[in-house]
Amino acid sequence: MESSRGGGIWGEDAMLGQQGASKGRDVIASVLRYGSIISTVVMALGVALVFVRGGAKTLPQALSVGNLFMKALELDPLGVTQLGILLLLLTPVLRVLVAVITFGLERDFRYALISAGVFLIVLGSIAFAMK
Repeated sequence: MESSRGGGIWGEDAMLGQQGASKGRDVIASVLRYGSIISTVVMALGVALVFVRGGAKTLPQALSVGNLFMKALELDPLGVTQLGILLLLLTPVLRVLVAVITFGLERDFRYALISAGVFLIVLGSIAFAMK
């Protein structure tokens, strides 16, 4: 017998679950969309700065993360461009973190745990690569 709230597979509880899942997908899609847009704008600003300041006089060199932020704040073309690339690389990492949170809020603990495992693997890979 169904409750008066409309529970059960076809009731309000199922509809609320679908709405929550839809909102979660929308949030994840927004992270990817806006992360891509922001990183592209930052990279385009860096390229524009190269042309405004007369072009690069030396071959670009990779900057450490600390130097990268300092150079970007100084509006150094290389620093701004590399910051845009870093933002683009971090966008899918942020997407996985948002998935962990979203699945947890939806009480879908199986997928929250899977997403958390993926997130830890990505963080471990980043830490290993920075050695």
